[in-house]
Amino acid sequence: MSDAAEIHAVRLVGDADWIAAAELCRVCRLDLEAVVELAELGLEPPRGYPPEQWQLPAAALPRLALAGRLIRDLGINVSGAALAVELLE
Repeated sequence: MSDAAEIHAVRLVGDADWIAAAELCRVCRLDLEAVVELAELGLEPPRGYPPEQWQLPAAALPRLALAGRLIRDLGINVSGAALAVELLE
């Protein structure tokens, strides 16, 4: 039996970098509607219009990943996840 290894390209991002909403959804395992609602609740301000073309700051990645885990793993609604992330900070 052979071991197969996947190699992914890695690029470090800094605070000044922006990530496309579609990529952020994939990485954080969130749907776009949840990201839109989180942005409307003030968790992270996006740039661009419409939401499909949004870009979010790279610094938002940990916050949105945490919100995604709360929504997915604990069944918390989007508003509750946004509040929990704010309180944890």
